[in-house]
Amino acid sequence: MLMLAALDVPIERLLHGEQSFTYSTPVCAGDVLTLKAKVADIVDKKGGAMELITHRTTVTNQRGETVGEMSSVLVVRN
Repeated sequence: MLMLAALDVPIERLLHGEQSFTYSTPVCAGDVLTLKAKVADIVDKKGGAMELITHRTTVTNQRGETVGEMSSVLVVRN
């Protein structure tokens, strides 16, 4: 929600477009996970009628190993 507020995206114009997960290393009980999220891309489509926002999150454990990555595409209707 903080990302949407920072990008000034009205929630009533938001649609879920796509989501994927990639797992690299097993996660065990007691692991401490850190998530680092970023907006990877924003693209106008259909002559400005919509924008696609690609959001990526990298998950690392306490040893700095990447255990997974998450990606989602949000569709904003203009």
